[in-house]
This record gives sequence, structure tokens and C-alpha cells, in this order.
Amino acid sequence: MSDERLAHLLDQAIPGIPEELRRPPLAELRSRVRRRRTRRTVFAAAGLTLLLLTGPAVWYSGALDEGRHNGGPAGEPTAVAHDRLNWWMARMNRAGTEITVFVSRPLDAPPCQGVWLPEATVTAGTTAVTVTVSDRSPTGAGCATSENLTPLRVALPGSLAERAFLDGYDGSSRPVYREADLPVVPGGPDGWAETPGSFAAPIAEVRTVPGYWVLSYGRVGGPDIIIRGHRPEHGMRGAPDGDPIDRVEVAGNPGGVYRTGPDRFVLHWAATGVEYVLTVVPAEGESVSLPMFREVLGRIGVS
Repeated sequence: MSDERLAHLLDQAIPGIPEELRRPPLAELRSRVRRRRTRRTVFAAAGLTLLLLTGPAVWYSGALDEGRHNGGPAGEPTAVAHDRLNWWMARMNRAGTEITVFVSRPLDAPPCQGVWLPEATVTAGTTAVTVTVSDRSPTGAGCATSENLTPLRVALPGSLAERAFLDGYDGSSRPVYREADLPVVPGGPDGWAETPGSFAAPIAEVRTVPGYWVLSYGRVGGPDIIIRGHRPEHGMRGAPDGDPIDRVEVAGNPGGVYRTGPDRFVLHWAATGVEYVLTVVPAEGESVSLPMFREVLGRIGVS
């Protein structure tokens, strides 16, 4: 499948925000944020060393577009009261040492004032982990530079992979898509390359919120692989009706292969409170036979 076709499929599944609702950033505040980020970099190494030595229960992480870092400069002013941001879902790396949360302004946020600077604080409880994202921009009420959710990498201070994750904005539980629950898709010349995805931020006028997560892998000449994840209570359909054609194991979890139509098959499995569906998308003009589907599953360690 071509990159253009894959992008078209993702655009259809995840619509963006209408042009009239986009909020362009202010150029002068961009300059101010860049100067502030420069000051923060000087203190990053010292802040990280202090946190590692003292082993705190609270961990800080910076924004994705400036690279992950921990801590901040001494004497930084406390953010204003309306600085809290929402995050809606997260992706955890395979080692369980870092998550990427997807952030937006709250639906009931005050009017936007400039460009935001999101940072995260992690508080580990006995049964749940609270990730609180705040806007550390000068106004504390900034906006993103895109209409999509903003990814923010957050380091985890310990072995927290199996715990529930809460949004510090309102205490809501959020879905976490763990790479350890997914098959390992090989890369390289004979493998696949992950296609970066984006997710539309919620719109206040209709109060929609992101409900599912998509991960796509492409290769020259196809076929491509798409993995979709969602919570069981989501309205999106999980396992098809009927018995599976094959019963398989996916990253240690039981799964099943189902026929959903002529030359159409899906792999379904569930892990850590999330349901996953994998589909194989053929090159244009081709179809997916059951032997091809099984061959792709074998290449990614599903058997």
C-alpha cells in the first residue's frame, strides 16, 4: 500500500478539526518559549542526578519536541491555578520504563493565551499511577501548535507497568497501550516500518473524546499491518461472532483469527484491560488469502 493510501485510510478513521476551529500560535510567544527552553537545558543534567540519588515518588518529564528530560531550573515559578491539561491515552514502551501520553487542553479550559509548554508529574500510589500534565508557559493557558493531541514522553520511576494510570486533571482512568502486549513487528529491508500516527484532539462544541488507538506498519509492495486498540466498553466491535478459524498466542495472551468477509481476516486478542484487532492490508489490486494472513502472523511471532 502506498503512503498516500495509508494516510487516506487513517484520515478517514480519525477525522481532524475543522479549519475554523484551529488556533494558530503567536510568533512572539514562540520566541519567549524558545528562550525559556534554552535556560531549562542548562539545569537538566543536575536535576536528573538529584532525582536519581534521592529516589523520589514524584518524577518530572519534559515535552516531546524538546526531548525527554527530568527536573527543571531552581526557582522556577509555580504555574497558575488553571494550568492543568488533559491526557486521553498513553503508549508504554516495551521495557515498561516510559509512557507517551497524548495531551490536549481541557474542554472547559479558559481562553487560549499563547503557546503552551506541557510538562508531566508522575505520582506512584500502591494500586495506581497518577500522571498530571501542566502547562508551564508564561500564561499557564497556552495552546498546542496543532489540532491533534500532543505526545509527551514521561519517564516512569519504577516497576509500574501493571498498575492503572489516572489523569491528574480529574482522576479519570485512562487506557494504556503497552508494547509488551503487542506482537514484535520486524523492521529492516525485509520487514515493516512504523508509520507515525496522529489523533484529533477533542472539540468543545461536540465534546468528543478519543476512543481508540491505531498503530500502522508499512512496507514496499505490501502487505501492511494495522493494529487498533480500545477498551472493552468502547462501542467499537471487539471479537467477531462465532468461533475463530485459528487459536493463537499473541505476546503471551490467547487470541483468535476470524474471517470477516471474502478475503478478509482479523486477529483479535485482549491484554491488560485493552482489546486489540490486527488487520492485514494488501497492496492495491490484491487480496488477502488465509495463507497470506497466516504467513504475516508467523513473521511477527504469532502462532
